[in-house]
Amino acid sequence: MVTQPVEAHQEKSLLGANSFGLLLLLLLAILALRIAGLAVSHAELFFDEAQYWAWAQDPAFGYYTKPPLIAWLITASTSLCGDSPACIRLPAPLMHFATSLLLYAVAAKLFDRRVAFWSALIYAAMPGTSISATLISTDVPLLFLWTLGLFAIVLHVQRPSLAAGALLGLAVGLGLNAKYAMAFLLLCFFLYVIFTREVRHLLKHPGTWLAVVIAVLLIAPNVWWNMEHSFATFSHTRDNAGAWGSRFPNLMGALEFLGIQAAIIGPVPFAAFVLTLFGASAKVANGPRRLLLFHSLPVFIAITGQALLNKANGNWAATGFPAAVILATAAMLALDWRRGMIATLVISAVALVAVSFAGALAGTVTTGPAGRELGKMVGWGDLAADVKRIADANGIRTVVLSQRGLTASMIYELRDSSLDVRAWRTDPNHPLDHFELTRPWGAGDSGPVLFLTIGEAPVPEAVKARARRLEVFPTDVFIARRVGQVATAYRID
Repeated sequence: MVTQPVEAHQEKSLLGANSFGLLLLLLLAILALRIAGLAVSHAELFFDEAQYWAWAQDPAFGYYTKPPLIAWLITASTSLCGDSPACIRLPAPLMHFATSLLLYAVAAKLFDRRVAFWSALIYAAMPGTSISATLISTDVPLLFLWTLGLFAIVLHVQRPSLAAGALLGLAVGLGLNAKYAMAFLLLCFFLYVIFTREVRHLLKHPGTWLAVVIAVLLIAPNVWWNMEHSFATFSHTRDNAGAWGSRFPNLMGALEFLGIQAAIIGPVPFAAFVLTLFGASAKVANGPRRLLLFHSLPVFIAITGQALLNKANGNWAATGFPAAVILATAAMLALDWRRGMIATLVISAVALVAVSFAGALAGTVTTGPAGRELGKMVGWGDLAADVKRIADANGIRTVVLSQRGLTASMIYELRDSSLDVRAWRTDPNHPLDHFELTRPWGAGDSGPVLFLTIGEAPVPEAVKARARRLEVFPTDVFIARRVGQVATAYRID
């Protein structure tokens, strides 16, 4: 059984900080800094962000590549402050702030106010959070709801109840509507209960199964949407996991993935977390340690296995970090890693400021490695202006594009124009993305349309005979790689 230990006397030092009031001031300062960074940023929406915004214009219970919560979140945000990139991204720093407070509550329940103070602060300021807070992504609501679910699990373990089970079901159900990776939380919980004799009785507690029922009910509308659309999201998730084919044993890929995880949390907390796996931090109470390992380690093992098999994106194990941060923090404090904590604070502070205000330099710094990276944040507005200019000059009102990222960005950038943006339907019987599903244009459709290609992408053979090249012009947008390419506009009648 996990119990809350009596808080011991803490020395008056840096590591002894435990004031919730001080923590709240620090978290609010971090939040204000991040919002200020969004306000002065020149960074345009990445195409994934533009795609989520486009989904938000058509509220539904599901979309081709993701469940619906991210779109609902953007709908709420833009209804309050408009469609600017800063407003679209605003939920990110706000939800990370809320996640930090939830993490405090979890750590306080498992350990004491000192561990809670530092866990919340390390999570709020760590490099991975700083990067995530500048973007709107499905990981933002996922991490909030995962941490809420972790809090419910701690409540249910310490004092089983229907209320704790209902809270867990609410968190899991809403989390599944953010990203299907939320299912890991229930898996981790049941593994913990099955392999921990002291809490095995929870398998028979009605609150546990109430959580499952509520979660199923909350994800049911999305399942229904998928049934109506040939299980599009599930198919995409399956294809995405194996999109690169087998590369086993991809040792370099696995090492790269683990290196990214160390960069996300910071090298010192990462080292502290690894030490807890080998029992080196015996001063950390075994009950909380076991619970936190069961709610983090399976995620890291599963995604490292994916990286070893073929490839895994660095953020795929994001849900392992709430528990990992608490466990790493408890270990650092138990082992009295003063210098390590100071190093963590310095690294996090530098990353916080640099990442939060990097967008302000986008389009301004254009040379050197920094200029190349900052250049990835701009270019879509210029491309859209060229598309509109060519369409207007040729009396064309429909624009057709053949890449998901390109389509999403043009839908957003041309939102105030009268142009109708469509997606080229590669396979009439099987849409490859949400735009091919909802706004397709195929070989059998009439013109005139402006068909835009980027780089070496050709005009589809099915309409090649109807295509006439209008203009070739330079573009510098970033899709899958640094482009520095040209765009070609065709008229198809």
